[in-house]
Amino acid sequence: MAVRCGDPEPVARALGLRTVLPANWASGLTEVESAGVFVTPVVDGWVLAVGRDLARIAHEPARIEAMLTLLGETFGAACWFATDEQAEFHGWARAERRELVRGYAFAGDDGHAWWHGDITEHEHRLNCFVDDPRDQSDDEVKWWPDRRTVLALAGAWSVDPSRLADRDLPAGVGCVGRL
Repeated sequence: MAVRCGDPEPVARALGLRTVLPANWASGLTEVESAGVFVTPVVDGWVLAVGRDLARIAHEPARIEAMLTLLGETFGAACWFATDEQAEFHGWARAERRELVRGYAFAGDDGHAWWHGDITEHEHRLNCFVDDPRDQSDDEVKWWPDRRTVLALAGAWSVDPSRLADRDLPAGVGCVGRL
């Protein structure tokens, strides 16, 4: 998740995290490999929330929508991104103010598993949902997202997490907790 905010603590409170402890980048990311949520220090005006607890709810659009709507109302803008190539699951959503503006998820054999709102300008620019003319199959879905699509949208709407390793991360402390 990405939340437009200048401080990780209010984001952790809004997410309803329990057993919240301070964490720097290294300890926070290590801690949430198996469970929990790491709420990062601020990056370019955004606070990121990552971890297994968020990954576990990725297939629950109603829960994602409720979280994003609350975060959007509280902070003005919030985004959700998920990508798991092994499970063939990819999704994104954005809330502004009190409204979920866009929500989408693709789940392998189920195809388009969640669709909310209209295709955004950034999705158009990435040629999302444009059938691949080379696809001669009889599949109903002729286009599907991948990791690159999700990361490109993350960069357009907030922060591309795949590019964080290439830059100096901001000093500071975030926090870890459980949903």
